[in-house]
Amino acid sequence: MKDLIALQQQLTSAELFEAFRLQLTKDFERSSLPTHFTQHLSSDFHSLVAQIAQELRQCDQRSGAHIARLLYNVDISEAQLNRYLRESQEEDRWVVMAQLVVKRLLQKVVIRHFYKNNPGNTG
Repeated sequence: MKDLIALQQQLTSAELFEAFRLQLTKDFERSSLPTHFTQHLSSDFHSLVAQIAQELRQCDQRSGAHIARLLYNVDISEAQLNRYLRESQEEDRWVVMAQLVVKRLLQKVVIRHFYKNNPGNTG
């Protein structure tokens, strides 16, 4: 539950959400997936996951290889995906993938934002 609250707080930051949206667009483009939906994303975590899950579901019907490329670009390993799918057996696999994508991209964006605003902090 704490994770969800932290994620939602990060998504409500206009600067972080815009950076997230741009990174999502970039990763979808690099994976040869359509990006039209990224212009109309909601900053609510559940809505965001539902929108991305729907897009992944539609893309899988065209070519599953592009989804594998997206997961690689976002830095989600097959082992990590399989573990989350096993742990979330009641959830739709597209929702689980979308949650992983959102969490990983937010992690990248927050880390980038932190180091951009704290250039002398190297660890």
